[in-house]
Amino acid sequence: MIHTKGNWNDWKAEAKKALRGKVFESLSSTTYEGIKLRPLYTKEDYDSRQQSSIHDHRQSNDWNISQVLLAEHCHELSEKIKQAKNKGQSSFYLDNVRFLRKFEDLDTAFLHIDWVKDSFLFDVGEDIGFIPLLLQFCKKRNELKNLKGTLGFDPYESILINGEEDIRTIKTQFDYLADTIKWCQKHECEVRCFLIKGDLYHEAGANALQELIYTFSHALDVINELLNRDLSIDIIAKNITFSFAIGSNFFMEIAKFRAAKQLWASLIHALGGNEESQKMYLHARTSLFNKTTYDVHVNLLRATTEGFAAAVAGVNELSIYPFDYVLPSRGELGERIARNTQFILKEESLLSSVIDPAGGSYYVETLTNELAERAWKDIKEIDEKGGFLHLLKEGEPQKELEAILEKRVADVNKSKTTIIGTNAFANLSDQVVVKLQAIKQAKELHPESKQVVAFQDALLFVNKNKEVPIVKTQNLLEQLKITPIKTRRLVEHIEQLRINAESYIKKNHQQLKVNVIVFGRLKDYKPRLDFVASLLASGGIKVEVLSYDQFLSPPNDNVIILCGNDEGYNLIDSSFISKIKEGKKSVHLFITGNGHEKKMAEYGLNGVITANMNAYKFLVTMHHLMGVRN
Repeated sequence: MIHTKGNWNDWKAEAKKALRGKVFESLSSTTYEGIKLRPLYTKEDYDSRQQSSIHDHRQSNDWNISQVLLAEHCHELSEKIKQAKNKGQSSFYLDNVRFLRKFEDLDTAFLHIDWVKDSFLFDVGEDIGFIPLLLQFCKKRNELKNLKGTLGFDPYESILINGEEDIRTIKTQFDYLADTIKWCQKHECEVRCFLIKGDLYHEAGANALQELIYTFSHALDVINELLNRDLSIDIIAKNITFSFAIGSNFFMEIAKFRAAKQLWASLIHALGGNEESQKMYLHARTSLFNKTTYDVHVNLLRATTEGFAAAVAGVNELSIYPFDYVLPSRGELGERIARNTQFILKEESLLSSVIDPAGGSYYVETLTNELAERAWKDIKEIDEKGGFLHLLKEGEPQKELEAILEKRVADVNKSKTTIIGTNAFANLSDQVVVKLQAIKQAKELHPESKQVVAFQDALLFVNKNKEVPIVKTQNLLEQLKITPIKTRRLVEHIEQLRINAESYIKKNHQQLKVNVIVFGRLKDYKPRLDFVASLLASGGIKVEVLSYDQFLSPPNDNVIILCGNDEGYNLIDSSFISKIKEGKKSVHLFITGNGHEKKMAEYGLNGVITANMNAYKFLVTMHHLMGVRN
């Protein structure tokens, strides 16, 4: 519907009435990107912005269902591919190739791939010697011209994660990438060799605007290096796959992907690329940053809405991770549901039938343009300052990422951000018994493999030995070092509290328990009791409720919480406090609710529990008082 200015004023007037005294501005909010969201967007908001002439020229909104292949050896991978194909999958995402070392491994692993019909996205990570192995393997089988997909790496990935050049310099990687592209051009192989991993910034906590700025500044650096190695912008552009993670802010994520297409077209146009080169190849995968190991089935909802957002935004390739991907052990059910989610989005929701489902939405269009405009401005500024690598050396992106991550974590700790099953509505019967691992970093290499210097050397070695070499810079005298980008999941620290609590329970054969003394009638204390119980459950602590009216003997626990409404607290006096402390060397008393400073001072209470406190610090304190090691 097109809203006129009059309609907007009428809506605003009605909204003010419904707010019953609250200010109208309370309906607005500010995102992590610094964008102020209004309660209603109209045609005027969209028309008032400078409209981009860049459009998505795709003929359909179809995408490759590119589910990740979780395997540890070639026989397992072969079976996974076979099962996936039987269930309708025809594109395959592989981010672990370290177990594929020889031609015979590839023979086994890719037995069921039809190189004519199927496509793939192989992220080789630091194991860039795998690229000539697969290329030579397919060349000997006359399949080279049939290959469709991405067989690539990101030259910046290693230094972003590790903070320094390891066995090879960035220059060696640029040379290797350029030679790979030239070889593929010569042999009419259409695989994309340059994988830009914007998901690294997402997993470090970046907001959508930062993801766009850093990813495209990162891309521009590498493009300039490839241009200096005698590759044209059109050849470079058709060899690039962008990989982004999809976060949980539904409309912001749709806008992020749509803005990415605008930014890419603007960038290629500025570098002299043709119209075909301005079409972006976009891979999206569901986020790991927001996934949880407790109440793990909630990840189903998170992944589904993330996949929905990517499909609406019009990605070329989509990977939905299984809901149990972050667990130490995974099952087939998670993989099956993840794959079927894509079929539902495509075949039942019919998202593939509409070219731009979000097109014309005043809200999404406004968000898209604002993200694109602000990101483009910063990308140009970074380029003028000497490029993205120069900025990384200065440490500016790392500081900005750390700042936004601290803000996100603080919002979780203070319950401003609710993570179901972790910092709210935690299920105490849900257990994770193995120490959690952070988001996986760069892939490990095989130092026993033969070492080569360049892509041509790697080709010769593979042709002769039919196995993967290690690409290593000779005479690595001076290593480039930066502050690494740290990736993690948002709630790892809270989950670790639960794990510590589980360890304590198993070691001591007793439940972690806090007594809560309630005052008054159920309706008086229940809201605060529910809040306290949910809060403590986040730290693996159970609540045992004692009524003030039935309070006969002091509980044995050294942590006691007083819970009721303000009227009920009038029952608290010095004799009651003395009775609680009777026969104890130490007891720690807490009271729920605001405005009880006088009682705290008068009766020596140790703390107050409120909705706006730092819940994480409180749980750490509880663990310390109860003897749990953190």
